[in-house]
Amino acid sequence: MRQKLVYRKPAVKAIEKKPENIKKLSASDVFKTILLIALAAYIAVSLVSYNFLDPSPFTYTKSKPSNYGGIVGSYIAELLFSIFGIATFLIPLFLVFLAIKKFFGKQTNTWKIPWFTTFLFSLSVMLEPLRKTVEAYKKLPEGISWIAFHLTERFLSIAGTYILWLSIFIASVILIKPELIRRKEKEEIKEPLPEINEDIKIVKVSKPEESDRKIDSSGVERQVKSENIKEKLSTESEKKGFIIPPISLLKIEKSEENISKEEIVASARSIEARFAEFSIHGTIKEVHPGPVVTMYEFEPASGIKLSKIITLSDELALSLKAQSIRIYPIPGRSAIGIEVPNKKRQIVRLGEILGSEKFQNSASYLTLALGKDIYGNPVITDLAKMPHLLVAGATGSGKSVCLNTMILSLLYKTTPHDVKLLLIDPKLLELSIYENIPHLMAPVITDPKEASEALKKVIVEMERRYKLFASKGFRNIESFNKTVSADEKVPYIVVFIDEFADLMFTAPTEVEQSVTRIAQMARAAGIHLVVATQRPSVDVITGIIKANFPARIAFQVTSRVDSRTILDTQGAEKLLGMGDMLFMVSGVKIIRVHGAYVSEEEVKSVTEYLRNQGTPDYSIFESIQLPQNKKEDDRTNGTQTDELYEEVIEYARQVGEISISLIQRKFKIGYNRAARIMDLLEQDGLVGPPQGAGKPRKFLGNF
Repeated sequence: MRQKLVYRKPAVKAIEKKPENIKKLSASDVFKTILLIALAAYIAVSLVSYNFLDPSPFTYTKSKPSNYGGIVGSYIAELLFSIFGIATFLIPLFLVFLAIKKFFGKQTNTWKIPWFTTFLFSLSVMLEPLRKTVEAYKKLPEGISWIAFHLTERFLSIAGTYILWLSIFIASVILIKPELIRRKEKEEIKEPLPEINEDIKIVKVSKPEESDRKIDSSGVERQVKSENIKEKLSTESEKKGFIIPPISLLKIEKSEENISKEEIVASARSIEARFAEFSIHGTIKEVHPGPVVTMYEFEPASGIKLSKIITLSDELALSLKAQSIRIYPIPGRSAIGIEVPNKKRQIVRLGEILGSEKFQNSASYLTLALGKDIYGNPVITDLAKMPHLLVAGATGSGKSVCLNTMILSLLYKTTPHDVKLLLIDPKLLELSIYENIPHLMAPVITDPKEASEALKKVIVEMERRYKLFASKGFRNIESFNKTVSADEKVPYIVVFIDEFADLMFTAPTEVEQSVTRIAQMARAAGIHLVVATQRPSVDVITGIIKANFPARIAFQVTSRVDSRTILDTQGAEKLLGMGDMLFMVSGVKIIRVHGAYVSEEEVKSVTEYLRNQGTPDYSIFESIQLPQNKKEDDRTNGTQTDELYEEVIEYARQVGEISISLIQRKFKIGYNRAARIMDLLEQDGLVGPPQGAGKPRKFLGNF
């Protein structure tokens, strides 16, 4: 349930009335202002009292100068008139204008001085014909502007002269004042803005009821909630007396306000003002404060392209002094979401998410608690509906903590009789903490070769279950477990792989084939995959892997390319790290989630609690036998044999010849492996002698 708090306009007007480009007047500004005004007055007096008979750089005389500026004023007037002609009288006005800007503390653009010089010179050239009619102009020196006019008149005629210098004049005016060409656009958009900008709605999410309850260290509150879970457990589990861990083992922190209304309104106005500088007009309609970021709904004026707004994310982050800002269209609304990081970040605790009604009321055994969305709502998802999950991101972005929250979600929801876990941890660090808990179906696997064998055993178990379901007339694990007795029920199996890249680099073909087959077929058998990697590259997250993992989680990455590799869209490079993620559901919808945090001490407390209730049973998984044809070729006369050996022989028998390059292209393997297979063929006498570099060898297996 949401409460809408309306923040009225008066406070906003107070902010808007203060010009952003005005600063406090300093002593230096006062000095510069006085100096500019004095210089303007001196030049004006020197120009007005100019006499062509006075001493100058081009005139020598012993008479005393009549110029009110003295001999210096006479020299200045002669030089300026020789360059700019009658347009020289605009120079004192220009200096007065600079003095006014300096007095009010406004920024002066010194880069415009060359364009102002061009403006004066082109104007003086166009005014040269007045020298023949205006008496006062005749007394001014014939300088550079006079030469420029007559040269262009000689080569371009009078019409060409005015076309040339008028073009230069107009160009200089536009360069001095570029907003002149956008004045019409501003006038058209300026009027409706006050009507749109009446108030800002600050939408807050009401706290869930259970968050107001105090949970003591004895876990009394948790015992009441555990009764609801126990009612959903199988009768066999109740008989064996397995108790779900109490939530008191996890830390719970109260949610606190981490951003004030004043900060929200100030940021909203800064966003509007920054966009207006780039001719993007609109208004903030609603603001949604969250635990980590605050989302501003910006409604742009008509005719503004979305791509133009998205490209300004870096400029907006610089203006708001934010680490990064994510901009995206809001589905179903004519508004754009702008997610700005809060200055004070709130820690999302796993205990708070597991204690929420949404998690407690979920009936699925495979309920996962991920964290909170940008509005502060708990994000709970069902792995059975995904049915597999791919997790990727840069090192230190929060992947391992996310895996811990998922595993603990299952441990707080089910018993070992309902869900079994297979943990594969090539990194040797993250998942070893779960060793010997009752939910494990095998010891934590750390060797990549053993992991490949374990995945093959999972496929064998999947095929066994399908045969079992078919013999009983069922299509999936849900209908099977609802009908059979408690002794015949089969548990769900969730396979966690912490570093998928290590497996892909060790045995890419076998691992990819196993993972692909499990992902394609294992859903109805109750087998699910959660695969994590810190190397989001195309050689790890291949097209086949992505096609079979519609649900994906992307943590912070270093580039847009990595974000597209994971999600097929950019955005992950704008995340904040520390569990900040983008969760893609069903391959289409993407939501931002602030991952729940669970410390290593909390995980140890839960696992120790589980170990005290029983030991794991590894016998079932260890008893699974791989098909004979996959093991009989492991060693032949003490020599290691490749599992593709028989397939290569069959292929060579069809084409009649074979080479290392043919094996590489056909079976998509590396050079070293293809060369080893060729050596085995030669040892078995199945290929003829070499025919030269790059040429295939004759296959002799047909004889």
